[in-house]
Amino acid sequence: MGYPPAPSLIAETGDVSAETSPVADDLDRDCVLVPLLTPVEPVVTGQLRVATALSRTSGAPLYVVDPTEATPTEYGPGLDGTERELAARAARTVSRTGPPGLLRTRALLNGILTVIRATDDATLVVPSDAETGFLRRNLTERLGIRANCEVVTVNGCQPDDARSILVAVTGGPHSTAAADVAGRIAADTDAWVDVLHVVPPDATDRRRAEADAHVEAACGRIGRPDRTTAWVLDAPDAAEAIVEQSEYYGLTVIGAPTKGRLRELIAGSTRRTVRNGARSPVISVRCDD
Repeated sequence: MGYPPAPSLIAETGDVSAETSPVADDLDRDCVLVPLLTPVEPVVTGQLRVATALSRTSGAPLYVVDPTEATPTEYGPGLDGTERELAARAARTVSRTGPPGLLRTRALLNGILTVIRATDDATLVVPSDAETGFLRRNLTERLGIRANCEVVTVNGCQPDDARSILVAVTGGPHSTAAADVAGRIAADTDAWVDVLHVVPPDATDRRRAEADAHVEAACGRIGRPDRTTAWVLDAPDAAEAIVEQSEYYGLTVIGAPTKGRLRELIAGSTRRTVRNGARSPVISVRCDD
């Protein structure tokens, strides 16, 4: 039993329903899942460190999902000593499976979704497509859209070095999830957190009141009033403003695009601008809404 064997994660081409999932019934329902999807050691290390911080502060067990293994690997809070071994395993795993084409990527997507369906409240920690240098066809973005769990996308992050965190919020469920993740990392690293919302210079009083409500709500979610401040910034372009401010922080956390084709296009463009231009590591968070 355990996780699906290698053929289920690597070669399966169709969707697998929860009723036929081969995942063991005793898999922890509230856990942090880390699939090894890239051979790039710094990316795997950042992914693992974010997952470890989330595991430590929530008490949820951490599982590493190796697509070529039939059973899960569970780790406790002290993951630091095993990072290099896991990075080496990722290099062996991903290199051996070969460059994934459309069929292979779809199979890997379905395999990971099958694992997630066996949990009730999982947090999935994945690397950014742009960071892997290997993945194709937006595997991590498709996971973010289809996975019925919280998805944390890591872009070159070393969270134990993040003594200050910028959290850019817009309101809505993904901003709430971003505040939660930032709060958990801040609790683990004792970081200072600035919650930012950007409004246009000609914003109405009502718009500014909404902005104040967004940042105050996020501060409340973070729950560290002595180490958190709220900030509303006037700027003509939100993405450019976040990129500019990211220089002054060790980590930038943003909410993923909201659902809906037009809103996804606009918000997705903002997220990509921040991810590609930010001067600090970026974490993007999407909740299951």
